[in-house]
Amino acid sequence: MKKNLLSVAVKGVIGLTAAAVMVPAMPAFAQEDAQLVEEVLVTGSRIQRADLEGANPVTVLSREDLVGSGELSVGDILQNLPSSAGAATNTGVNNGGSGAVRFSLRGLGSERTLVLINGRRAVASGLGADSSVDLNNIPVAMIERVEVLKDGASAVYGSDAIAGVVNIITRDNFEGAEFSTSFGETSEGDGRKEEASFTFGTSTDNGNFVVSGYYADQQPIWAGDREYSQEEIWFHPYWDPQGQTPGGSSATPWGNHGGSDGNRYTQGPEFGDWRTYNGATDAYNYAPANYTQTPNERWGVSAFGNYNLGDLGALKNVEASAEFMYTHRGSQRLIAPEPLAPLAFFGHAAPYSDLNYYNQQFGPKNADGETMVLNDWRRRMVETGGRDQVHETNTHQITLALAGELGDWNWDLSALYGENDANIIDKGYFNLERVAEAVGPTFVDSAGNVLCSSDGTEGGVIDGCVPLNVFGVPGTDTQITAEMLEYISGNYVSITEGGNDMSAVQFNIGGNVIDLPAGPLGMAFGLEHRKVSGFSQPDSLQLLGTSTAGSSLATGGSYHLNEAFVEFAVPLLEGLPAINSLELSVASRYSDYSTFGETTNSKVGLRWSIVDDLTVRTTVSEAFRAPSIPELYQGISSTFPNATDKCANDPTASCIADGVPTGGYSDDGIIQIPSKIGGNPDLQPETADIFTVGLVYQPSWLDGASLTVDYWETEVENMISTSGPQVILDNCWATGQDCDKIDRWAAGSGAEVGGIIFIHDLNTNVGGLSASGVDLSLRYQMPGTSIGLFGFGFDAAYVTEYDKTLSNGDVVSHAGRFEDNQDGNFPRWKTNFTTNWSYENWDASFRSRYIHSVMENLNGWYNLDPVTFEPTNEPHEVDSQVIHDIQLSYNLADYKTRLTFGIDNVTDEQPPFAYTGFNDNTDVRTYETQGRYYYGRVNFNF
Repeated sequence: MKKNLLSVAVKGVIGLTAAAVMVPAMPAFAQEDAQLVEEVLVTGSRIQRADLEGANPVTVLSREDLVGSGELSVGDILQNLPSSAGAATNTGVNNGGSGAVRFSLRGLGSERTLVLINGRRAVASGLGADSSVDLNNIPVAMIERVEVLKDGASAVYGSDAIAGVVNIITRDNFEGAEFSTSFGETSEGDGRKEEASFTFGTSTDNGNFVVSGYYADQQPIWAGDREYSQEEIWFHPYWDPQGQTPGGSSATPWGNHGGSDGNRYTQGPEFGDWRTYNGATDAYNYAPANYTQTPNERWGVSAFGNYNLGDLGALKNVEASAEFMYTHRGSQRLIAPEPLAPLAFFGHAAPYSDLNYYNQQFGPKNADGETMVLNDWRRRMVETGGRDQVHETNTHQITLALAGELGDWNWDLSALYGENDANIIDKGYFNLERVAEAVGPTFVDSAGNVLCSSDGTEGGVIDGCVPLNVFGVPGTDTQITAEMLEYISGNYVSITEGGNDMSAVQFNIGGNVIDLPAGPLGMAFGLEHRKVSGFSQPDSLQLLGTSTAGSSLATGGSYHLNEAFVEFAVPLLEGLPAINSLELSVASRYSDYSTFGETTNSKVGLRWSIVDDLTVRTTVSEAFRAPSIPELYQGISSTFPNATDKCANDPTASCIADGVPTGGYSDDGIIQIPSKIGGNPDLQPETADIFTVGLVYQPSWLDGASLTVDYWETEVENMISTSGPQVILDNCWATGQDCDKIDRWAAGSGAEVGGIIFIHDLNTNVGGLSASGVDLSLRYQMPGTSIGLFGFGFDAAYVTEYDKTLSNGDVVSHAGRFEDNQDGNFPRWKTNFTTNWSYENWDASFRSRYIHSVMENLNGWYNLDPVTFEPTNEPHEVDSQVIHDIQLSYNLADYKTRLTFGIDNVTDEQPPFAYTGFNDNTDVRTYETQGRYYYGRVNFNF
């Protein structure tokens, strides 16, 4: 790992500080009327302090902020922050989603944002062998506050804290009983959300206990019920280069079959009326069969307790505590019925035989009226009703801890275990081997029964096989029968089992070691041992690669690590002109992993209070991210990302050497490229250098006002990623590099020569990332007026740079751009404005969220000239979006009841249109998509 000036400087400071510890303590100057001030831990440091404003930029979301948002999941709340960007998934992601909600701080990826619960790691969760935390597992009902550290923190917490840390602090000191329930739905009468929660807490002289439970349910919104998503706007120049046609899948209910004469055929408007397929008019609109908001049901319980054991010898005020959390999630995604195209979509040769009875009777004929072998046949299997995927996940985490005092030092010892298990249940898929049998030769027996036969004779009859007629028209008596579907599916239900486990033991101790002239020198150090494991076990057909649900090998593995850290808070100066106080913070963490070995990461921070009103702060830090279980051990699996093969239209010498004909081939547009992805046990950790500088201004002349401005830079090297199919294809076309990662059809395969079978794209340490930006926060709480109290808040994030270096050395700039098939959405500006008002028993709030427009790179295919319909090679501007939310509450004080009514998206804004939006023609991970939403909530306290 890197050795730089920061490491050397930190070692020097730690050495000098350690030497200072050996000096006898100096007497502190007496202070008149000294007051006892409680010291607490603030996210980003292990040293307790009374001053909450340290060198690190931390945003705090209070319980009032969380409840006032109207959201049911802390993940949804975090995704609405201006500092959220990129491609973190949520429940609006149907195709490619899992029902999980993740948070990508500053767009650096959810895997580079560390999630803590009460200062300790949370187990990875989702669908098995995951690399980040599903924030759906943590309900708002159990949260006291959320602290978001927007700075690198590996020196304090270890791996993953490159972008920063989300520390979720639970309600562990609650007395009484609380019950809350809410209900809401959109102005279209769909997307219903229901929630109920209870919390009970009690305390004694020696401890307290809090238990909480919740239930939340979200109903779907269909893509066909929203104007922006009714038709899939994927223009397909692959089939019609001059066309601009919505609704573009080449696998249609009427069929789209490639004959041995080189033509493609479909039928209609009448059954058997065969004609040449026209992508501009015949493509299938699959959008209405998809969700644009997925169903999601969750319930869970949590319990927190502590008990004061008193003094145990030299250990004073020893407190034992326990935490337990359990969450169940059931979610679903539904996409259009299977596009059964064995050769084109699955690389599985299953030619429709010219000796098949149904082909002979109903299939297209060549110019001589003869039945043809259909090598590349395609049929949308609408008779199945769609591809249904259900996720059932269970997550629990338990922590046992002891904490107390040793002299003037505070210590804590904890052990935790977290486990997540998941089942993925897929329906609507087929067995490709049975499909090949069902479209092969047939034999008609003396009773007129059509039977599968390996060679068209009675001796080749395949027992139990039912021939498949793909030429029938859905909804008529010619459609595919239930018996045909039953055979090719074999009543197949794909079940993938997965899980994640984490266990950890941690010890921390800290306190003041010496009194310096400017104040006490604070110190903390600690040790941690952690073990992480994960697995994902596909069903037998996916393991064999004969399922239309995709091919996948099992994932499984584990690693363990030992860590030690030390941290100092060094007061340098105070009480001087222009130096109200000056404090240096230094931290360093050593990590030893069973996978890649050792790494040390350090951090230096400086906090300069110029006057009481103004503080300047800066940090320089190193951070790292260890390879996760799926990155290390994921079994080879198939995906279908979007990419364009330049070899199709403009074959270079390297393309021709790779098997592309000199004239190219017809797959010349943006298509879903079959790709094989998988883990790599030889991965090294990602490394990062982070710099922040900012100021905090709290004017004494305006009570209740504050201004915070922070500039940040992050440089990530050795990134863990796949190269991406587009990079591999472009490299092959330009230089011949990566051509060995592309499998193409050869002559005699039955497919078009040069077409892509698969791209092999395994994880590797490749490229880097350079990002920077500015965060701004304004707060003003007005003095009381005759008409109530008013509070105002404004938060903004501006991205100055987001440059990613690819495996071929090319640098791609994402700032102000949307790249759906790459790293997501990076608007230059995102802002939140909030106004709060309270008067007697009334409370109200108004919130406005702004997302700046972004440019969308269309690779010269989509943004067509309105006159010539030729590609303009100009990017498309995805419009900005402004969402306004309002909320009104009334407190029935005599009944300890609070009534709340709110409207999200008051003006019913629709998401901006994006040509390359994979789900719903927009970016469902960034924009508000549900439309106007009404909700009500009742809170009872006992």
